[in-house]
Amino acid sequence: MNAGARRSTYDFRNWGLPLRTAVLLAAVLLLYAAVAPVAWYLGGRDGLLAAAAAAGVCSLGAFPALWASRLIRDPKTVLYGWLAGMFLRMGIPMTFALIVTFGNGVLADCGVMYYLIVFFLGILGVETVLSLPPGERPPGLSDK
Repeated sequence: MNAGARRSTYDFRNWGLPLRTAVLLAAVLLLYAAVAPVAWYLGGRDGLLAAAAAAGVCSLGAFPALWASRLIRDPKTVLYGWLAGMFLRMGIPMTFALIVTFGNGVLADCGVMYYLIVFFLGILGVETVLSLPPGERPPGLSDK
């Protein structure tokens, strides 16, 4: 790995929480922009509503999970942060999925479950990268 790639990795892993939150928000919006045409084609206005609901519910779990992973860093309590993040990340969308599945409403008819899967996996990938712990500067790496 060259020095430029190492410096880039170091800089990324040392971003603050507000910047990581903004990147996660941008990823959610980009993912919605990619899914919206398909949702419109398959379900019209109700399809867009289903995709927006899935994006919102997955975001409701992702943002607090990201914050928990960044704020609970003490070596004695890092497991609690990891478990809290996992509960928030999975529990909120899964609860919504159960409610929609047993409710048999418009969202279920428009395929919100498919959108939940797309948004959950997309946001999970971005959030996993953003949740990396801060990196230490490798020896001999300058600030150039």
